[in-house]
Amino acid sequence: MAKLKAFTWGYWGWGSESERFVHAVDSMEKKRGFLPPIFVDLRFARGGRAANFKGTSFRDIVGSRRYVWMPKLGNKRIKSKKGKPIQIANPGVAENLLDLILDNAKTRRRVVMFCACEEPLLKMDDGFPSCHRVEVASLLLKAAKKRGLKLEMSEWPGESLSAVRVKADDMQDKALASDARYIPIGSVGARLPALAVLGWGSNVRFVSPGKSRTIVTGPATVGKGRWRLKVFDDAKFTEGMSARERGDALLRAGYGPRSTAK
Repeated sequence: MAKLKAFTWGYWGWGSESERFVHAVDSMEKKRGFLPPIFVDLRFARGGRAANFKGTSFRDIVGSRRYVWMPKLGNKRIKSKKGKPIQIANPGVAENLLDLILDNAKTRRRVVMFCACEEPLLKMDDGFPSCHRVEVASLLLKAAKKRGLKLEMSEWPGESLSAVRVKADDMQDKALASDARYIPIGSVGARLPALAVLGWGSNVRFVSPGKSRTIVTGPATVGKGRWRLKVFDDAKFTEGMSARERGDALLRAGYGPRSTAK
């Protein structure tokens, strides 16, 4: 069997815009030659305050045939409030998730497993990942390796790091000049921008007369009616790193792909 690929995703910040995210995912998978993916909910409980993610709200958006809730792969510490920061309720259920990935691969449909956490960092100061979906991905890779399967896990969209040059417009110039955390790339009312599905760690060079600036970024989010790129410029990087080196550092921190080959 050819190498399998599945995705992880954190819906932090996507609450009221979740339908736009699903549209972007479906469009990207179609472009890649796949059917709209299955979404696997890894939350131990489906509460919280995020719009479109309470109870069965997200299932109602994507449809029941494309939604699977696996609370046994959730972090039971959410309820106990005791012990290690990450405690998968039933690690053995990763085998069931792998079966789901295999079954859907037969019809060219892939899996996006998700929870709420924004970052998928491999290791925090306490020695644990920043989010339990990172641990679930590790369990999946272990299960696949045991079966002799080739599996790659990637944070959505799973594209390779790329370098892009963009002629900056007035809105982008203003955002860059003010060291804004997000750089606008297009209205949500227009066609999905090509920059909306960049791979994590990508370098985007914004050029305007007499100046330019390169940011390290990833796939776009939505805010204030616009698609926008987040500027990564924080403690994950060492002073003096080039843009390419900063992008690579972001991938190593947890945004990059992991596979059974490693």
